[in-house]
Amino acid sequence: MNLGKQLSCLIKNTPLITDPHTIECAINGVIDYFACSLQAHDDSDAQKLLAWIADEGGHARSWLVGQKKLATARQAALFNGYQAHCLDYDDVHADVRGHPSAVILSALFASIRLDNQNAIDLNGQRFLTAYIIGVEVMALLGKSVNPQHYEKGWHTTITLGAMAATAAICYLYDKPFLSQALALAATQASGMRLLMGTPIKFLHAGLAAQQAIQSIEWLSIGISADKDFLDEKLGFLAVYGQGNGNFSLNQWGKSWKIANPGLWFKTYSYCSAAAYIADAGQLLFQHPKFNCHDITHITIFFAPPNSDAALIYSLPTLAEQGRFSAEYILALTLLGIPLDFEQFSSNRIPENIHNLMQKMQRTYQIQDSCQIDVTAQPEAYTGRYVVVEIHFNSGNTICQRIDNPKGSPNNPYTKLEMQLKLKKAVGNEQQADNLVKDIYQLATGLSVDQFVKRHWLTL
Repeated sequence: MNLGKQLSCLIKNTPLITDPHTIECAINGVIDYFACSLQAHDDSDAQKLLAWIADEGGHARSWLVGQKKLATARQAALFNGYQAHCLDYDDVHADVRGHPSAVILSALFASIRLDNQNAIDLNGQRFLTAYIIGVEVMALLGKSVNPQHYEKGWHTTITLGAMAATAAICYLYDKPFLSQALALAATQASGMRLLMGTPIKFLHAGLAAQQAIQSIEWLSIGISADKDFLDEKLGFLAVYGQGNGNFSLNQWGKSWKIANPGLWFKTYSYCSAAAYIADAGQLLFQHPKFNCHDITHITIFFAPPNSDAALIYSLPTLAEQGRFSAEYILALTLLGIPLDFEQFSSNRIPENIHNLMQKMQRTYQIQDSCQIDVTAQPEAYTGRYVVVEIHFNSGNTICQRIDNPKGSPNNPYTKLEMQLKLKKAVGNEQQADNLVKDIYQLATGLSVDQFVKRHWLTL
């Protein structure tokens, strides 16, 4: 049996996942998904996408999350993925080096019919298991192709996301053509990190979700794609990565990647690679020797090399580009400016921030003047860390090292902090509490059909 069919068999035969810790991780992911989506429901580009959907028309059957509207399944997947990702507020996974839930959950919710045709009772436990499987597939692929795939310029949220979402949907509905669906999703993989700092980066999550929906719809009408998407010579890993040598299915089901290493959740609207910088900057801002007006230069040390690959702007000109700039994030924190949504608009970056960014330099070699131990700590999340070193005219030098930014699996938010993120997005405490209650009930008997019907007209 070829590798792609082995994976398909493992997915198809996975029993409902009941491990309490794994289910709790999945529930947190769903809660966070709604927090990110609902926070962005008035986003100007999301509204443009809504107008395009209305103009295109089609058979309205699937939920546009947070909009109290229905659209075609493909339109809903595209829109939901965009909205969930458009503030860069959604979860990430280290093995993926991208955003799994914005793609997988957007596609799963878009697959649910609300037009009363072919209505089925979709088990909530099966829905959560499908989501967990989707994250597993995305992480397995990511671990196999990265870091080269990501550093080459591919945006993993879209290049890996469609296959992950396809696996999740096929498991949820027990589709007979999973291996073909994975091949069809794989051949649509594309998307460049070049477009980070533009709305197209966020559209990538929607495109991946849409590709999953359309792959399954096309196979359902009889179009075939009977090829191994993990073929050794011409398959996805051979073309986009370094071959199949490090792709292993031996640990399938023994420890799910949604729990280990786990999802990284955010309460900020910028790339998680910049979270190290933000935490360091906020601590340095409070240092007794800190004086912003006395700074001569700043060195930002990244380990391992290229761990700053997502931070493609060193001197951004627009605030929205600053989501992917170590220098912009650090300048904000050192100037005492809150890292709120307003700081990542389409406005031009003010001169005082730009001037401070010009004093910064990135390096992969620690400076002798820094008195911080730079040996990689075993508890560091994926072995990555950052050291920020500030030099002053007075001759003082201060340093700060960050291994586990707030929100990463080794430094997680509390359950209360996660639910506060959702309440802020919903804007109504009772509605948010009801939503959280029903998300938990997916694991104890509430069908996902009932869940969607309860909430699509209230959120």
